[in-house]
Amino acid sequence: MLRVCSRSPLQRNFCVQIKGVCRNPSFLRCNMSSGNEKTNEKMARVAPELASEFARYPLKRKMWVAPTGKTAKGEPCFIVGDEGSNGGLMKIDYVYGRGVLGLGYYHLLTRDAHAILYKRLFNEAPVCCCTCSPSFALVPRAQVSDHDDVVIICYNRSVASIPDDEQAAKDAYNISRGTAKAHYQFQQNEQLIVGAITTGVVLNTAG
Repeated sequence: MLRVCSRSPLQRNFCVQIKGVCRNPSFLRCNMSSGNEKTNEKMARVAPELASEFARYPLKRKMWVAPTGKTAKGEPCFIVGDEGSNGGLMKIDYVYGRGVLGLGYYHLLTRDAHAILYKRLFNEAPVCCCTCSPSFALVPRAQVSDHDDVVIICYNRSVASIPDDEQAAKDAYNISRGTAKAHYQFQQNEQLIVGAITTGVVLNTAG
């Protein structure tokens, strides 16, 4: 069931909530008043990989590095992984998961790293204890809020044209507007088709 979310910690306009968990951060701009340091502490707490200097909020770089490229220090931006042996190990400045080059470690200078984190955090969204009975309590509301904030940041970065959090928020917003517009146009076209068919049936019956 879809309904408007009223528990967001951000200054949000709208989001979609499914079974009590916020699941659509697409166009939401992260505008936290607690300051960048607290935001970075929150990010590291929710996803330890984000403690890296390359993930600090706010990002303000000019371009993503391709997974096939290297860092300024000559480190590879992608290291092939093996799910059986090192899938559970964490490497500083890298995120483990499946990206454009397959399974492995993607450097946080790549957009793939943030896309992998977004997918992981999105699928691990906690359920707030205050929305259910005491026997079903899982995590406090503040923890859910922190998780949602970080999901938004990771999503924005995963679709950003450049590694800049301000631009990332704009890109995510534009994507959401385009999706909403496409959905509206599809509904309008669908109604026109149904109307044309109905009119045709009426005319045929009258004839």
